[in-house]
Amino acid sequence: MGIERARALGWIASSIAQAALLSACAASPPVPLLDLPGFLERRAMCDHFRGEFPDPPDPVRMHEVEVQIDIQCRGIDEQLDALKSRYRDDPVVSRQLAQFETGLDPRPR
Repeated sequence: MGIERARALGWIASSIAQAALLSACAASPPVPLLDLPGFLERRAMCDHFRGEFPDPPDPVRMHEVEVQIDIQCRGIDEQLDALKSRYRDDPVVSRQLAQFETGLDPRPR
């Protein structure tokens, strides 16, 4: 296993653990499946595929990566904005969400 893949897998596992911790700390009522934990998992996959461009270029793998970026990153900025709004009164969750960059949605705004 390459170092980059090991780092990505470690980051995904860390994000899932953070999702569990954050959902336990949230002061809000129980949230739907695709709320905070779902966002963190999906965001980890979006970030993973953004770093997966093959070197040397392989057209088949390039297409697979682009399809996954479209699936995993589509609407991710809107979801982040909605979560920041929903948890604006929760300082723990707000700090966690503040670390994520925006501008990842493959659709033009």
